[in-house]
Amino acid sequence: MESMTGYAFVERTTPQFSFSVEIRTLNSKYLEIELNLPRILRNDESGMEAVLKKGFGRGKIQLTIEIYDWVETRAVSVDRELLKKYYGEVTRALGDLGIKSPVSVDVLLGMEGVIHRGKSVLQEKTRAEVYKSMDQAIVKARKMRRKEGISTGKDVGRSLAQIARRVKTIETHAGDMARGLFEKLKKNIEAIAGGKIEDARLFTEVAILADKHDVNEEIVRLKDHMAKFHQVMKEDDQVGKKMDFLAQEMFREINTIGSKASNSAVAHLVVDIKNHIDKIREQCRNIV
Repeated sequence: MESMTGYAFVERTTPQFSFSVEIRTLNSKYLEIELNLPRILRNDESGMEAVLKKGFGRGKIQLTIEIYDWVETRAVSVDRELLKKYYGEVTRALGDLGIKSPVSVDVLLGMEGVIHRGKSVLQEKTRAEVYKSMDQAIVKARKMRRKEGISTGKDVGRSLAQIARRVKTIETHAGDMARGLFEKLKKNIEAIAGGKIEDARLFTEVAILADKHDVNEEIVRLKDHMAKFHQVMKEDDQVGKKMDFLAQEMFREINTIGSKASNSAVAHLVVDIKNHIDKIREQCRNIV
């Protein structure tokens, strides 16, 4: 079982530059990928997205790559003809205005098009190092996600154990609930009629009505869902959605039990079970 939240950070130095790879994973119903790349790596967006899709099955994946400490120097050239034109125009303009201030070299060099810097090209060896670092970051992030998933699984297991104990207690009350309701309905009808009633059909209807408040079927289904839940937790696959679905089914059964319950002790147990199921559902939303 694997959580959807994780983090990894990897740094590396190449002959061109130093860089860092950061992967942060968050909750999401689907697989979402967000890339934050420097300009020199923009052409690799699709390739990096494919690597992340292979490494992660679900969640919001944020990849950030930063470049710093450039080792490789880019070629620089000066457009002399353009520089002369700028100088001539500026000198003439200052003369026309009667300004006897010398022309600043810094201003001239800062004018558009005077300085040309060579474009940096990503070397294949450097690109390979970036992808290798991505693979390492994915492994680290997955390791953290699995560790958190194990912790979440233990919490879910404890909640299931609490639910199982309360269901067992409800079972001990189940028979008494139906019998008690039957006797209550019988007494009420006899009180209205002013004495004992021998009408077999009437008693049959009372028995049917009491049976409608029997919770044994719901208890059996609830226990089946819990057993399936334990089984799903052991699967080495994307189990979050399955677990959430089973938790919904568990909630549906316990809700029905609560609506049928005519026993205050059972009603309190139902509330406790609902709270534990809500906790489980919240945890399931963070499971891949």
